[in-house]
Amino acid sequence: MAEILVPIVRSAAVLAVLTLFYRLALGRDANFALNRAFLVGAAVLSLGLPLVRVTSPFVTTVVPAEALAALPAATPVPASSPGPGPLDVLFAAYVAGAAVAFGLFLARIARLALAAARCGCERHRGLRIVLCGHSGEPFSFFRFVFVDRSQGASADLDRVLAHELAHVRQLHSLDVVLAEVLSVVQWFNPFVRPYKRSLRETHEYLADRAVIAQGCPLARYQLLIVEQSVGGRLLELASSFRTSQIKRRIAMLTKPQTKGWGRWKPLFLLPLAVVLVLAFAESRTVVQPGPGPALASAQDDAGKPAQTSEEELDKVLKDKMAQLGEMKKKNDEMTAKLKDKLAATADEAVRAKIVEALKDEQLKALEIGLKERSLQMKKVEWEMNKAGDPAAKADLEKKLAQLKATEEGQKARLIEIEKVRKALAQTEDGAAKLELQHRLQELLSETAGIPKKSAGPTGQKAKQAAEKK
Repeated sequence: MAEILVPIVRSAAVLAVLTLFYRLALGRDANFALNRAFLVGAAVLSLGLPLVRVTSPFVTTVVPAEALAALPAATPVPASSPGPGPLDVLFAAYVAGAAVAFGLFLARIARLALAAARCGCERHRGLRIVLCGHSGEPFSFFRFVFVDRSQGASADLDRVLAHELAHVRQLHSLDVVLAEVLSVVQWFNPFVRPYKRSLRETHEYLADRAVIAQGCPLARYQLLIVEQSVGGRLLELASSFRTSQIKRRIAMLTKPQTKGWGRWKPLFLLPLAVVLVLAFAESRTVVQPGPGPALASAQDDAGKPAQTSEEELDKVLKDKMAQLGEMKKKNDEMTAKLKDKLAATADEAVRAKIVEALKDEQLKALEIGLKERSLQMKKVEWEMNKAGDPAAKADLEKKLAQLKATEEGQKARLIEIEKVRKALAQTEDGAAKLELQHRLQELLSETAGIPKKSAGPTGQKAKQAAEKK
């Protein structure tokens, strides 16, 4: 679950940094168009930046070459699945919260659609006017404008519609939907609410400036803002006529547009994005080469460093062998339990399942044996490199040849087992299936150390059938 939760936490961190920067550096500026671009870019970066995988040019992880020795990985034997861990609980809580947030989002959409269907629409200047019976300020969502029915004949209706038309033409509803998606993904993030408030404030400032630019008297429009502020919003999901403190909104109407270098402050989004990418970048892995001939000679003269390296390699081999021994012990215990269950069960269906599980355990035993042979060969090769006596070296070479022969035999047996199992899964002929099952049992018995019996006609036919498959 970590691979899912970590990007979500990083996404929340990106939004927190960018929202703080906006509130501290840009929130009081009157450069509304660029401020809106900054906020929309912040949402996009918050959702997309944690998914970008970049290698850091500054952080480096050095791995000694000795650590990359070609040793077989000791894969643990699968055990019974434990209970849910802390990450599972956190992920379940996150999914539950996101589901609730998404449900609320759909409910608000449904309420808007229901209000439009119940009250009906009238077309005016490219807008769909919905005259509702609720009291409160007008609001818009895409091309739908919801207005109190009592205000339908108001003298200020044209100014109200001009305000909402500015929202529609500037596609503010798309920003609102993006913010809602962000609030679903980051429902736990306390910076989502101030981000949405900043975005809606910027929308209102832009719409107010658009109405004033059309020639509406400033004093009359300020009075209209105060009059429309009485009442509550029907829905959160909309661009409404009041989304911030009235005093601040009126002050922004008269505040001159930011000029000079200050108007370009929203472009700090680009270097901030670069910094965040580097902050989440993965470290660069560098393999440190082994010591050169001169350095190796000096270490041999000193004696101690070379001895330390040998001790480390010996320790790694012993640890690997210990892990394989533990795996073999668990495999033997599981095999013994399955045999006991098989002896105590009379139900044929249950016995068939137990037999299949026994076959899997026997196959695991073969794989563990292969890994043991590989480690033994690695140890013998290491001892051969250290051996100075020709006789001892010859004995080690003979032992290595025997291990290689055993390993090749086990690999061939494993390949044949896989062929037989594949043929058994594909065949539908009852007689052929019985022969293949008999052959598979012979191979698994050999794996478990049972002496191989003479392969009669049935075994030969099964082998031929597997090869044909």
